[in-house]
Amino acid sequence: MNFNLLTDENIIKVLGQNYEELRLRKKLSDEDVMKKGGSTKDAIQRLKNGSNINLVNFIKILRGLGELDNLEKVIKIEDDFSIRETKNRPLPRRVFKRKSDKRIEFKWGDDE
Repeated sequence: MNFNLLTDENIIKVLGQNYEELRLRKKLSDEDVMKKGGSTKDAIQRLKNGSNINLVNFIKILRGLGELDNLEKVIKIEDDFSIRETKNRPLPRRVFKRKSDKRIEFKWGDDE
């Protein structure tokens, strides 16, 4: 599924549907997920209904499903190998962009 094409609300609904499908595949009850992860019945119900929940509750639900390791895929740093770079090189603390780097957006009718 391409989440880039969905609204935030639709993404939450899909996550709720995915939760329910995964829970059923693993033969877990909502109570099992609550006990294993420490989430509340309200948080699970809100997710299943497609309502917004906070990140802590989402983490607890993933833990209850036994899927917490998959959260690493959300923000993962890939090691790119480069001969020029060394491992001792520190990451920048800030990113500065020059004003001249602004991109000019194409608008229909500008090509005339």
